[in-house]
Amino acid sequence: MRANGKSCVAPVIAIALLLGVTLMATHSATALVIPPGDLAATQSNSDLVLTFPTISPRLYTVQAGPNPLQWTNRAPVIAGDGTVKTVVLSNALSGSQGFCRLLIQTPAGLLLPVNSAFAILGYDCGGIQEQVYVTGFDPSTGNILGDVYLKTVCSCGKACSTTHTKWAAVTWDLTGNAVSAMALSNAPAVSTNFSATDATGDTIYNAGTRAYLVVPIPASPTGVTVLQSGDQFNVFWTFNGVNPATITSSTLTAIPLDNVAASNLTTAVSGSATSGVIPTLQPSTTYQITVVNATIAGSSPPSAPVSVMTSPATVLPSAPTNVVAAWQIPDPSGTTDSITVTWQSGDPGNSPIDEYQIVINGSDGGGTFTQTVSGTTLTAYFNSVDFIPNWSITVQAHNAAGWGPKSITVNLGGL
Repeated sequence: MRANGKSCVAPVIAIALLLGVTLMATHSATALVIPPGDLAATQSNSDLVLTFPTISPRLYTVQAGPNPLQWTNRAPVIAGDGTVKTVVLSNALSGSQGFCRLLIQTPAGLLLPVNSAFAILGYDCGGIQEQVYVTGFDPSTGNILGDVYLKTVCSCGKACSTTHTKWAAVTWDLTGNAVSAMALSNAPAVSTNFSATDATGDTIYNAGTRAYLVVPIPASPTGVTVLQSGDQFNVFWTFNGVNPATITSSTLTAIPLDNVAASNLTTAVSGSATSGVIPTLQPSTTYQITVVNATIAGSSPPSAPVSVMTSPATVLPSAPTNVVAAWQIPDPSGTTDSITVTWQSGDPGNSPIDEYQIVINGSDGGGTFTQTVSGTTLTAYFNSVDFIPNWSITVQAHNAAGWGPKSITVNLGGL
């Protein structure tokens, strides 16, 4: 999305916005500031006449506000068609200071997935052509409604071919995914220049035989709260300036401020969830947590950072579970073999598990062998092990508070 801006009145200092760059300019009490880029402006009495070229299928929105941080739409959204458009802002040059900008947004195209198109049409002779037309928003769900014309041509030899066509009624969600489709028995009435915008600024429109969706980029999330539970943060937030149904994902980031040994932690949360978990926290460490929301239009600025210090490590990890031991590539004819041990982690306590200790003990003088692996490893290998004795195996987890209890002993018979 690109923003071009123009001063709507004549204050002593005006701001022009282009591609996120802020430019400062000084001008006389009667002059207009002309921003760089494609947006042009002329004065007509107290009105401001804006002209700008358009490109299909981009969407253009003229906005105005009392400052460069507050904007409202001053004209209906305009679908680009390759022509120059003109928008008149009445009385824009009278009264108190104001600002204008032109938003240029690249839309997402709406389509019926190939598998759904084939299920409805029943033929796919080298590809299915689609003509897509949106018709409005579903009043009960807010989803997008539309009709799709499907066509494919099947050759039956050098001298003939058969054209297969079908209309389908399709519903898309506000992330652009088709959620339902059904065949229509008759061709519906469609408009090639239909457009609509819902109450939260989501816009759908047709440009010829294609349909498009534009949703706003979210504002910074608000209401971020963070609670520690064991070795993880439970993070909660509220969407801001956007329809929650348009959110495709959220990214949670925790940056350690006072522990050089600790790493930055990032968690991605899919869909429109308003909570997520950041795991493997280090004890006695202050983290700065932020949340970023994303739609198909782009990502929000980060939320205001929240700083939280984790608790000291006082809770030992629980015993590992589901310990399994097995001979690896058994060879009873040899004098030695290998044992593989796998397990699953238990509750880490209130700091991450940093290592595991695995002990195998053989009967009849088979010996005792100990191995230590990292806290992210759930497999251990013991090579050159006598294949005759029976072996007992335990696994134990360690965190910053110390060693937790051993797992249940698992027995592995000799070969």
